[in-house]
Amino acid sequence: LVEDDIATVKSIKICFEIHHPDSTVSSTDKGLEGIRMLKKHHYDGVIIDLGLPDVDGMTVLEELRKFSDIPAIIFSARHSLEVIARATELGTNDYVAKPVDYKLLLKRIKNVVERSPARL
Repeated sequence: LVEDDIATVKSIKICFEIHHPDSTVSSTDKGLEGIRMLKKHHYDGVIIDLGLPDVDGMTVLEELRKFSDIPAIIFSARHSLEVIARATELGTNDYVAKPVDYKLLLKRIKNVVERSPARL
């Protein structure tokens, strides 16, 4: 999870603890650290916010796609068609607009991970 809003991070972690207690959620509030984490560790997927304090989440997604095809979901308050189209061009597997019901977010995550070619 690459997200700088502490409340969002806590909410997502709580959702996973409740609905997927065997899972572990790693997080960082910085995009560059997220890229380093993604290069160093194996993850089943990543959720990326666009509004990060150091680099934009689009940069994180673009760098991620240079070395990995793991499922990636952009999770952002930016809803313009241009932003969503750009994220799609860069290789996001899904785009979830904030705010969102967290059960819906978990369902979207599950769908993306299950459809991922990285799982085949």
